[in-house]
This record gives sequence, structure tokens and C-alpha cells, in this order.
Amino acid sequence: MAFFLKNKAAMLQIYLLTFVATVQAHSRLLPGSCNFESNTCGYTSDADFTSWVLHRDGHFVAVEAVNDDVEGSSGSDIEPKKEVLGLLLSPFLEHDEWSCMRLVYQITESAHLEVLQRNEGRSFDKPLWSSQAPSDSWVIASVDLQNSSEPFRIVINGRAGPSAGSSVAVFEIHISPGYCLECDFEEPHLCGYNNQWNVNVNWYVGGGGVQLPYNNMPDDHTYHNKTGHFMYVDSSYTKTFREVAKLVSPMATMPLSGCLSFQYQRSEERGNLFSVFTRDRLGQYQELWRAGLENRVDFSSAPGEWIHVQVDLKAPYSVQVVFEVGFNSPRGGHVALDDISFSPEFCSTDTEPTFDPSIANCDFESGLCLYTQDRAIGPSWRRVSVKPNTFRNGDHTTGAGSFLLAHSRLGPPSGYVSSVISPTLPGNTKFCLRFYFSLRGFNQTEQALAVYLLQHGGKREKIWTQAEKSRGIWILADVTFQTSQPAK
Repeated sequence: MAFFLKNKAAMLQIYLLTFVATVQAHSRLLPGSCNFESNTCGYTSDADFTSWVLHRDGHFVAVEAVNDDVEGSSGSDIEPKKEVLGLLLSPFLEHDEWSCMRLVYQITESAHLEVLQRNEGRSFDKPLWSSQAPSDSWVIASVDLQNSSEPFRIVINGRAGPSAGSSVAVFEIHISPGYCLECDFEEPHLCGYNNQWNVNVNWYVGGGGVQLPYNNMPDDHTYHNKTGHFMYVDSSYTKTFREVAKLVSPMATMPLSGCLSFQYQRSEERGNLFSVFTRDRLGQYQELWRAGLENRVDFSSAPGEWIHVQVDLKAPYSVQVVFEVGFNSPRGGHVALDDISFSPEFCSTDTEPTFDPSIANCDFESGLCLYTQDRAIGPSWRRVSVKPNTFRNGDHTTGAGSFLLAHSRLGPPSGYVSSVISPTLPGNTKFCLRFYFSLRGFNQTEQALAVYLLQHGGKREKIWTQAEKSRGIWILADVTFQTSQPAK
């Protein structure tokens, strides 16, 4: 397996050479960044698990499946293969401002890679990002690191599966200040932005001193010259009505609320549409902004001025930003895009939302917050705290804090229902509900735990239910929902 990874790294070094050189020269790299050329930059393997191996010739660290051909093996095919788990711990980091970690990695076969954040005094590591999708080449992942007032460590959890050839490799860790949505397109990795491939129209990198004879591309906005870079799409190869090109940001791994800004230029001869959307993990789109007819310039005569756009982004759940251009004919013109940025402050006080979704947050450490119970329906949930031991987990927040408990022994043997109800949420708004749950007992059912939307008049709509048996551990659930009327 190591030989395979070495060869894979050798083949791909040419592809990533420019990326690595740029990262090395980047003056804004934060502590925790590493290219694994000669050492691990302070990253260490947890001694309780399998060690990550530094491959100096390929400049990467890896966790690989156990070789079955070991001493003492009988050679029988019925012997179980072992899963290998390795934890790679960063040095202690102090990031007072929001930052973005870009991870260059590769997963082969039945392996799994996860990034977590570890704070001292917390019983659980905070999940940030994970993937188990195998790839034939190196892949770039973007992970938001929220500003923290206390030191923390990054935990990279690599799990090589039992199948032959299973491995996880990390080639580069690049941490820079700012949000992962932000990009000036001056680095070859394009900040994790991807063109969604279309046979006829696509986003390309413009600038860099390259000018095509049949068009008059503008100076970039970052440096205001021909050597800077930007993204552009043109209609030259449009074949059918409404050809669409999409430029997609990395998926935000943290809730975002603030002002999204970008610069663009747009020409229109026989029709193009330029829009910006958000797309959540379920693939649902929500339009943020659309260019009007007045926002266009004439590329055919002289490059125009860059137009600055600010639009409010309110996403209490993970989303991508999608820049979409639609053309109606080969003479539909061009669109250029540059300098995408994000601020946690809203664009103006007039657009700041009147509802704060955090009022529905609760860790139950000091009561029920704004949650209530309908005792007419059934017995109450109890707020309890237990001392964790071998047979019992503590609460999810700190391990020794409080959580809500509903127990069938507290009610009648059949028809037992216990409900806890959130404060009212406004209509015409999309929400992400995230909570941790744990189920115990031998008679678990698929309906043991459910989430409903409760509207005025008592109408209930089920939006989530427990789908598998729980082993008595805390399990994360994410539920995206939207309702036209106010609901709880």
C-alpha cells in the first residue's frame, strides 16, 4: 500500500507543484499549516492509536490498512481483517479571528477521514468535517475554523478500512485568515471553488497576462492590471437555449450570517442572466441576488468598471454559494467575477434580520431555556445529570453537565408520549435543527424519537424520526426544514 501511495504522490506532484510553491510563499499562513516535506510541523500521533507515517519522498502522512501477510497468520481467508485508526494531533493553536483550513488529502477503498476540534476541559471533540468518498487523485477540502478565545488542537482522524489497499493520506494543511467563502482567485487552488462542468459553457480563470485575440478581457480587480486573475464565463460555445454555467464555493462547515461581497463585470448582446444562490446539503437552492438589465458593460469597445455587490447571507446551516450564468445564444456576452469576501456584520442595519434563531438554542445546563412542556399530552421530560462511567455516558456538552431524559418507566406501559416544545419560529424561513440524542433499552422502535412542526391550530407535521437502533451513545442529527406559517 505504501508503494502505491508513493507512486501516486510522484505522479501528482507535477499537478500540485504550483499549489505547493504558492502555499510556501504565502505570507499569511497561520500556525498549524504544514506541507510535510521533511517533518510533521509539530503534528503528533496519539500514542493510543496507530501512528501516522511520514513519507518524506512523497511529502505526505498516511494511515494504511494492516497487511494480512503477518507472522502468525494461518493464511486462511476466513480470518477477519483489522480496521486501523490513527489520530493526528496538531500543536496547540490560538486563532482569535475566523480562519480557513484547506486540507489536501486522498482516500482509497473503504477508508474514512474526519477533522475535529479539541478544546481542553471538554469531554468530546467537536466534529468539523468528514468524508469517506474514495478518489483517484488528491482532493482539496475547506474547513471553517471559528474564532476561539481559548487554545485548541486540530484532530485528524484517519480510519483505514478492512479491505486491501485501504488508506488515508494527507499531503497539505494550509490555514489562512478569513472565511472559506472568500477568494481573490490568485492561488491555483481557487480557494476550493469548483466549476460545475457543462459540455458547452464553463467558468475559466482569466488574467495572468493571457489575452485572447477575439475578446477584450478586463484588468483584474485585485491588482488592477493584466497579471492578476479572476473568473470568467462567455457564451462562445453556447449550443442550446439557456445554457448554464455554475461556479460553486466550498461547503461552509459553520453557520454564517453577515454580508457577502463580490466584484463583477457583465456584457450582454443577446441575453444572459447572472444570479447568486445558496445551496444546502440537500441540494435546495435559495436566490440571494440577480443582476438587473442596467448592470452591464460593453466588452466589445473597452473594458468597463468593476461593479461592487453586497448581499446579506443568513444561513444557520451549512451552505454553498453558487454563481450562475445563463446564456440564450452564442452572442450572449461575458461575465467576469473577482474578489469574493464575507463580513460577519450585515450589509446594513435595514437588512439585519428581526429574528435571532439562537433563541431556540439550548444545552440544558441551567434550565429549559425557552422550551416548554405540554403536560396534558403526557409525562414530563426531566433535566438530569449523571456521573459518567463504563456503563453510562454523561451529557454531550461537557460529560458532567445536564441533559433532558424521558423514561418509559415514568409513564403508563403503552401510549407513552413525552413532548418538549421550542419557542415559535417565523414562517417563510429555512432552518437547520441540530441536536444530539441517545436511546437505551432492548425494545427500541423506529418511532421512539420524532420531531414535529406544530402550527397554529394544532396541526402537526413530522419532519424527522429515529431510523436505526442506538447503542446508547450520543448521535448527531441534522434536520433542514422550512414552513410557510409560524411554527414550533
